[in-house]
Amino acid sequence: MSDEGKSILLYSAGLDSFPAWHYLGKPPAVYFDIRHHFREAELECVRELAERCGIDLTVSTALDLSAWDTRPLIPFRNIYFAMLASNYEADTIWCVGVRGDHTLDKSPDAFARMSEVLSEFAGRPIKVDSPFWDMTKTDVVRWYVEAGLPVRDLLDTLSCFEPRGRRVHCGRCSSCLRRWIALANNQITGEFAANPWEWERVQSYYLRAMRDGTYPEHRAEELFAALKTVGAPT
Repeated sequence: MSDEGKSILLYSAGLDSFPAWHYLGKPPAVYFDIRHHFREAELECVRELAERCGIDLTVSTALDLSAWDTRPLIPFRNIYFAMLASNYEADTIWCVGVRGDHTLDKSPDAFARMSEVLSEFAGRPIKVDSPFWDMTKTDVVRWYVEAGLPVRDLLDTLSCFEPRGRRVHCGRCSSCLRRWIALANNQITGEFAANPWEWERVQSYYLRAMRDGTYPEHRAEELFAALKTVGAPT
């Protein structure tokens, strides 16, 4: 499903980027080791899935952002990634975002602006895009399962800001919560050190924010649906 011409996938072995590799027809991928605080667990995951699934993966050490590792996310990291990925002479740089993402450097508008700047300075057309702007994380997982791809591989992805080892997610960060919602709404049980639906911020922040319109309606619907699967209050 990838565009014509050469493309490269910005890869993290996450719940989005691993299905994207399949969805896009298995393009070459690059992982930027930026020396962030959970790099060891993520690198182990990246390398293991690459070897198991035959991913044409480059692990780049060209960028050290450890000085800006202000948990949970490093500011502007997708801009840095896109700039470096442009050196691989790809026509399309796939940076995976999903419907409802609204961080400053991960949105259709942000990617369009990156595309313009990179094209101008590279002197050739470069497109930064995501294959999943019309799909939520729940939709991405549903596509993966319906495509008949191994659930074991999907569960071996990493989506956690504070992992408790290679395969154990903390259950107490926003990334774990979104991962759990996508898995639960597809009847898949993930492994977490603590139940994400019992995280205090679900009640103190997320439920209120979902009701007051802070998040898009579809995000709220998916959270409520996931909570119902475990009988949690909504």
